[in-house]
Amino acid sequence: MTFLTPEQRQTLHLICDTLIPALPLVDPDEPAFYGLAGSDLELAAALEANLLVASSEANRTQLQMVLNLLESAVFNGLSVRLPYAFRDMTLEERTSLLRSWANSPLPAARQFFQSLKRLALFLFYSMMPAGRANPAWEALGYPEPPAVNPPVGSIRPLMIDQPTTLSTDVLVIGSGAGGGVVAGELSAAGQDVLVVEKGGYYAEQDFNGRELDSQKLYERRGLLTTSDLSMSILAGSTLGGGTTINWTASLATPAEVLHEWEREYGFSGASGAAFQASVQAVSERLNVGREDSQITAVNRLLEAGCKALDYRVEPIPRNAKGCGVCDFCNFGCASGGKQSTLRTYLQDAHERGARILVKAQVERVLIERGEARGALVDVEGADGRRHRVTIRAKTVVVAAGAIHTPAILMRSGLLNHNIGANLHLHPVTVIYGQFEELVKGWEGPPMTRLSPAFANLDGQGYGVRLETAPAHPGITAAALPWQSGAAHKRLMQRMPHLANIIVLTRDRYGGRVRVDGRGEPVVDYRLHPYDARHLMRGLVEALRVHIAAGAVEVSSPHTRPLIYRPGVDGSAADYLKAVEARGFQPNAYALFSAHQMSSCRIGGNSARGAVDPSGESYEARGLYVMDGSVLPSASGVNPMLSIMSVAHFLAQQLKTRLV
Repeated sequence: MTFLTPEQRQTLHLICDTLIPALPLVDPDEPAFYGLAGSDLELAAALEANLLVASSEANRTQLQMVLNLLESAVFNGLSVRLPYAFRDMTLEERTSLLRSWANSPLPAARQFFQSLKRLALFLFYSMMPAGRANPAWEALGYPEPPAVNPPVGSIRPLMIDQPTTLSTDVLVIGSGAGGGVVAGELSAAGQDVLVVEKGGYYAEQDFNGRELDSQKLYERRGLLTTSDLSMSILAGSTLGGGTTINWTASLATPAEVLHEWEREYGFSGASGAAFQASVQAVSERLNVGREDSQITAVNRLLEAGCKALDYRVEPIPRNAKGCGVCDFCNFGCASGGKQSTLRTYLQDAHERGARILVKAQVERVLIERGEARGALVDVEGADGRRHRVTIRAKTVVVAAGAIHTPAILMRSGLLNHNIGANLHLHPVTVIYGQFEELVKGWEGPPMTRLSPAFANLDGQGYGVRLETAPAHPGITAAALPWQSGAAHKRLMQRMPHLANIIVLTRDRYGGRVRVDGRGEPVVDYRLHPYDARHLMRGLVEALRVHIAAGAVEVSSPHTRPLIYRPGVDGSAADYLKAVEARGFQPNAYALFSAHQMSSCRIGGNSARGAVDPSGESYEARGLYVMDGSVLPSASGVNPMLSIMSVAHFLAQQLKTRLV
């Protein structure tokens, strides 16, 4: 699959070999991967194929234009004072050019650099040529995923082989934390339920622990970003949604957030006993907090640093049951221990007769005389061909997630100004510390400790929480700063000794989901200065925690990082002041989101929300929204349990209307 000309492809090839160059081996102890270049893994071809699948036509056209400009001696001379075509430059000159773009004061230059750097490095360190271990893994001490003989998933999706019409009582669009719970609850109430999922069905036997393969479980193969490319967005796109690939953190919505939802947005009942009964019911079904989790090295270091500073730190309850020790949890649970909707509510619904359609893209909800009556769906059949399916339903529940739910509603003609607005993403940056001891950040349960010490920085419930993330080679390589190919390889060689802390921000100010000319969602989001101040405070505190835990070197997450070696580089206070002074610019530091919320929020009236406190649309009867998009504001904690509790609470109300 190609979209570049031969000349453009050659330029991309040279960019890849600049980002990941073959370095001369001057010491027999140097790892062999130092001598590998991107071209040894045919990186440019893989990069082009991924961009073709996951990027927009506009972004691909922009890439082609820039690749053409790079071969202009005049352009390079004017922009970076290197008056040569890219193909005629030495490795040192190409490195200087890319570094100039990475550190440029021009947003467009940083955006172009980051768009290629992140994907190229991810691919290089996650690919398995000819199905064998990546040639860099041995030097990193990273294990090849083990062969397992897991149980076979028992859900049997409905097969479509021709255009058809289906009928049901309740159509549920989406199968994640919201849709999965709704399907389970309404099927238990005797309703005929049909679940439609955009992604495929993958179960235990399909989860092979391979980082690159697992991208099929993510929206746009893990390459979804905000429109300015400054934030990478991880969202599930598979049966079970984000619950299939998340890190099992199961945190109840803080009481002060529930009170805010009820007081400020009119989400009646959010702070009451019935809602807490839903929290309890979901927690019991998911086995939340009933099994102790092994504390891994990276979580132990977070705990040790926090305790040394007298910062509050606590265990994270997990939705696990007999999972044992697994290093590849975020690539799908091969043992079946993760109690996702795939293993719980969807399985329950399936056993009660609910039908499940996968690889089914909803074009729009059918609204007739102000009432939802089904949906038009494009379904991929077993033969790979697409078929138009008309679904007739008495009730429609949209639970496609905070990115796709508003897009579906907009394609369906709904006009409430809250649809797509108020998008919250829990902006996250990641801070690495290097330790003498082996950390192996990919080992064990991915997230078992957090510090809420800075969760209320403004006295109104907005701030940050400090957690950890699983560190596999591809995502680590993409997140680490690049100033030269040699420097980046030296960083990657230290990966077994790197511990991370992620700073999760409860964002007060949101962004927007809009649709492009094809009706596909586009995420517009810029970190607001108010939230940026909180993120920076968390960054500084995370550096303090690393230092207190005994790190021999810490680094800021900026593209041009600020590095500090305790006991060598002078005052830690001066270093932290320098980090604060650096601030944040789009595409000049690592920024991620794994939590999407609030883009069709509940409100006490149509001015405050897209749906009412029962989840029903203000514009169409019988049309409900029950997923993360209805949360009135950011939950502040990993939102899986919040979303599932809200969906359960709303489903109980819907049951009474469907009797």
